[in-house]
Amino acid sequence: MTQIVPFEMVDDALASTSSVQKRVRDLPSRVVVYLLLAAGLFAEGGYQQVWARLTAGLDALTPARPGSSALAQARRRVGAKPLRALWASSRVAAAVPRAATC
Repeated sequence: MTQIVPFEMVDDALASTSSVQKRVRDLPSRVVVYLLLAAGLFAEGGYQQVWARLTAGLDALTPARPGSSALAQARRRVGAKPLRALWASSRVAAAVPRAATC
């Protein structure tokens, strides 16, 4: 997912909406944005299932294992503004024509 939506794009959206976390958390704002993007892709599952899919390849890093309540609270904390900003910036990026390649 980070290949499609790079960290820098998410960080810019968080900064422009003043949604960056104020303290160190198990679920930083950047991670919550990726959780919400993944929730859009895997809409049939709840937050726990989406989190499991999102972190499936990170077993060696021992990612956090938040409960459903913690995931819902993190979503409320971050809010919708960063996702709107991310969507707006991705529409602009998609509209910019790419240089012709030979």
